[in-house]
Amino acid sequence: MAEAALRDLSALLDAAPGSAGHSPSWDGGATVPVLPALRPVLPGGGLRPGSVVGLGGSGSASLGLALVAGVSRHGGADGAGGWCGVVGVPDFGVLAAAGMGAAPERLLLADDPGERWPDVVAALAEAVDLVLLRPPERPGAAAVRRLSALARKHGCVLALTGPFAGEWAGVRLRLRLDEAVWEGLGDGHGRLAGRRVRVTAEGRDAPGAGRSARLWLPAADGTVAPDETARPPLELVPGAVAAGAPVHTARPAAPRPPLAAARRDAREPVRASASAPGPGEGAA
Repeated sequence: MAEAALRDLSALLDAAPGSAGHSPSWDGGATVPVLPALRPVLPGGGLRPGSVVGLGGSGSASLGLALVAGVSRHGGADGAGGWCGVVGVPDFGVLAAAGMGAAPERLLLADDPGERWPDVVAALAEAVDLVLLRPPERPGAAAVRRLSALARKHGCVLALTGPFAGEWAGVRLRLRLDEAVWEGLGDGHGRLAGRRVRVTAEGRDAPGAGRSARLWLPAADGTVAPDETARPPLELVPGAVAAGAPVHTARPAAPRPPLAAARRDAREPVRASASAPGPGEGAA
C-alpha cells in the first residue's frame, strides 16, 4: 500500500500544473500566508517558510483546515493560490476547508501513506507550500531531522496534528485552540450556527509571551472570522485618565486619637456631670 501511495503521489505531482519539480517561491523574507482572521495571532502575520508548526487543543483538526485554506487561497508565487499536501488524515474535511476558502483542486491528499509516510512527506515538501501531517506513529529522530531539513531547504511549512504531534523535536511555534463554545442550540432545539474559540500562539517564534485571538471557527457561513463580540482586555492608562476628567481617590481617613490616650480613656469610669443630682437628692 505504501508503494501504491508513492506511485499515486508521483503521478499527481507530475500532473499538477505549477507544482511538480518546483520549490515554492521564497525570497527568505516573506511569510507563508494564512487566513486574515489568523494574522493577528502570528508573528509577521503569517507562517515562517520552512518552519514546523505544532497544532494542539481540542480543535486542532479545525486549525489544520484553516491553515490549509489560507495557503490554498492566498499562497503561491503570485498570491493567487498555493498548493497543500495532507498526509495521514483520512477524515480531512475537504468541504469544510472549501467553506473556509480552500481550492480543492490545489489539495493533494495521501490518506493512508503506510509505513513509508516519511517518503511521502519528503516528496510533497519539494513541491507544495504546506504539508499537514498526522504522524501515524512516534516519529524517529532520523525522520524528524530529514523532514525538518527538507522543509527548511524548500521553504515548505510542516504543520503537525494528532497524538504524536508533540513528539516532534524542534517545533518553534505551536498553535492551540481551546475555549470552544458552539452557538445556536437551545434547550432541546435549534441548529448549530457557529463556534466561538480562542486561538493562541506559543513557542520561541511566538510574539512575546504568546498572543491569542477570539475567532469564529467556523462562523455561520463556514468561514473563519474575528469574534467581534469579544471584549478587549482591560489596560492600565498611564498619566491622566483624560483631559479634565476627575480621578477617583480614596477619602481621607478621620484623625484618630493617640493609642495611649485611647487606652487611658478606656480604663477610666464614666463620671456624671457636676450638675447632675446625686443619689437621694431631688431636683430643687
